[in-house]
Amino acid sequence: MVGESCRQIEGFFWVLRYFIYISVFGFLAWAIYFGLVLALGWLGPSAYEVDNVTGQQFLVTQAGTIRFQTKSTAGQRRTFVLLHGFNGSLNSWAALWSLIDDCGQMVRLDLPGFGQSHWQDEDYSLDQQSQHLIQFIDALGLDAVTLVGTSMGASLAAWTAARYSERVEGLILMAPSGYPQSMSLGGFEKLFYQNRFANGLARYIVKTQPYHYLFPNSRLFQALTVTRSYNLDWVAALTQINQPTWVVWSSTDRRVPFKYGELITGLVASGQMVVASDRAGHDIPGLDPGIIAKMICNLKK
Repeated sequence: MVGESCRQIEGFFWVLRYFIYISVFGFLAWAIYFGLVLALGWLGPSAYEVDNVTGQQFLVTQAGTIRFQTKSTAGQRRTFVLLHGFNGSLNSWAALWSLIDDCGQMVRLDLPGFGQSHWQDEDYSLDQQSQHLIQFIDALGLDAVTLVGTSMGASLAAWTAARYSERVEGLILMAPSGYPQSMSLGGFEKLFYQNRFANGLARYIVKTQPYHYLFPNSRLFQALTVTRSYNLDWVAALTQINQPTWVVWSSTDRRVPFKYGELITGLVASGQMVVASDRAGHDIPGLDPGIIAKMICNLKK
């Protein structure tokens, strides 16, 4: 009887130890998870409030809603579609918009997942975004267009021109960010945007309910997925571009250094390098809109 009691006591303590181990492990796992949730939410990019613009319209699709604005010049055939950079909106073109009133048909939009284009997607890679862009162009009844993009928008424009060459007749690319390892990143960005394991872990976390609840305005999922497509496939796509292409860069760009402008221009068969003013940095549409307006208005002729 004594031996049986001892075995029961030993079994009880074994179960107790096992329960404690599991509890401690579970607590640590949840602590690590919520720590990552808070870190990603606080350090990752978030949406900011975007002002309405006069004449804005909304295209409603099964996948979401796209905000856009158009204006046109009578008798002008060429259509320009303006693509903003990461976490931007059609408002990013405010300084340029008033300078191109008489230069053709103009379209500016909030890319799906940004600005007031409310969108739920499993992927914001350049390939997926280009499909949405072509669907948007189709919905407006447009044929071939000239794409004008900055940063992420320029990377998207180049990819779209390579994949849908019959729909793009010209390109103006302002400091595209798609060349791998070209962006100047901080420690957080460098880890989660460029390290495959960290990127996959972060993508899993930002799709969980606690993260959405705590950080409903986060744009980290967009950042994590689009930067995964800044790779050698994008570089190869540049060599497939045959449309007239102008690559615009400022020598003071600290986000994507000027040297990549020369490199990208050399990869595009019809590429021409245009140097923006030193004050422009990485915000050419906002700080040197005149040079882009001149290019657009010359192309209408």
